[in-house]
Amino acid sequence: MKTILPSKTLAVATLALCAALSPGARAGTPEEDLAAARPVIDAANADWIPALEAQDARRAVAPFADDAMFILGDGKTIAGRAAIEAFIAERFAPGSKVTGGTIQQDGIQSIRDGLIYEWGHGGTTRVDAKGETHSSSGPYLTVWRRNPSGQWQIVRNLTF
Repeated sequence: MKTILPSKTLAVATLALCAALSPGARAGTPEEDLAAARPVIDAANADWIPALEAQDARRAVAPFADDAMFILGDGKTIAGRAAIEAFIAERFAPGSKVTGGTIQQDGIQSIRDGLIYEWGHGGTTRVDAKGETHSSSGPYLTVWRRNPSGQWQIVRNLTF
């Protein structure tokens, strides 16, 4: 026997199914997305170097999504926020300390469907256990995505 739902019930069921299958929170216009994301992105960029200086890997990776990927200039890829946190923590070798650095955003663009591309350049200064100073710098590309609860998170971070 075939069940036929009244059109109102069918419409409600269809809306519920669409909402359940949606990959994230509803995206706004590109301008709305950029306005909503900019304070989060600016705060994450402002806290990156202080988190490294404090040797606080958890704080450094707080903006990353659980399924984020961190891609290094040599192509090595670290997948997942927990693995990225472990990678950052490993860089805090005993006697070594980040003593400064910068992040300079060169551009930001809302693409579509709740995705924002951010690019720029940055670097860090580190003093190793022997007291020698080392610097590293280069360009970056970061992809931000709005998650299902509406938070903006890093899903891809590429360093060159």
